[in-house]
Amino acid sequence: MSSMKQMFRILIILLLLISCISNSKIENGNYFEKIDGLNINYVVRGKGPIMLVGHPSSGKIGYELTLKQLEDKFTMVYYDSRGTGKSDAPTKIEFYKPEYSVKEIELIRQKIGAKEIWLFGHSDQSAIALQYAIKYPKHLAGLILSGTSLVGTQSESIERRRNSENKRIAESKWFAKVIKDWDYMTSNNTTFDKNGNDISTAKIKWWTYNEETAQKVIPITKEITKAGRRKPINNEYYQETPEERNKYLKIQKQIRNLNTRILIINGKYDTNNPEEFAKELHFWLPNSKLAVIDKAGHFPWVEQPDETFKEIKKWLEE
Repeated sequence: MSSMKQMFRILIILLLLISCISNSKIENGNYFEKIDGLNINYVVRGKGPIMLVGHPSSGKIGYELTLKQLEDKFTMVYYDSRGTGKSDAPTKIEFYKPEYSVKEIELIRQKIGAKEIWLFGHSDQSAIALQYAIKYPKHLAGLILSGTSLVGTQSESIERRRNSENKRIAESKWFAKVIKDWDYMTSNNTTFDKNGNDISTAKIKWWTYNEETAQKVIPITKEITKAGRRKPINNEYYQETPEERNKYLKIQKQIRNLNTRILIINGKYDTNNPEEFAKELHFWLPNSKLAVIDKAGHFPWVEQPDETFKEIKKWLEE
């Protein structure tokens, strides 16, 4: 009997050790780890549950600079996705496809020894985060999505942006000038208007609400460019094909079955993701909340940080 009790105690100790390992605390710092055969760079800051954030084409620096308020609530793992920032690029262009970005997140989770993670998915990363949620629901505690909407076909996406753009032109003289400057840049292959004024930031301004919020975003995009956007492979840049989009649309249908807690936080004036399609995504996700931030475009937590982080805090406390 005593030997059975001893074995039982040993079993309990082993289970506790395994539990400690699977939920081990990762120390703050700068890391390089071999992930799917590539050296991937990530930075850890903060305390609390682990939240991963990165982007397939712009890496981690933009989020490192702007999501510091979340470090009081989460252990933030900011990572440079393959081919961005300080991380290695793959050898073939097809390794930039979304399924490899999903796999990358899962391998990082395993590497840091986290049983569960949270994800912050912005823009293109939101679709990757949703695919992760579908494939690995047991390892996901929650999602914060921003600059997102229910995805349509490539032609539908172009039409949405055109309609959204025309609506904003009619509503805002400032935005109308942004479009005029961008068209002039493209037509004349220049970054200056006919009076010699620098109009090089027109492409960035298109994504924002007005001049004031654009000036908050522009320095961040410069840091992203400096750190390194997604690298070409043999002088070829990755572009989503119609076949890949159609593949995602089939996957997207499965989000109706997700039970993961999800916060969708979008700018009311996001030209790329009109409010009506963010509402449609919210309707499809059964356990989601939608917060629409006024006077913000594609980067609500940068353009209107007080209101955005207030909404995040409120949702976390619900």
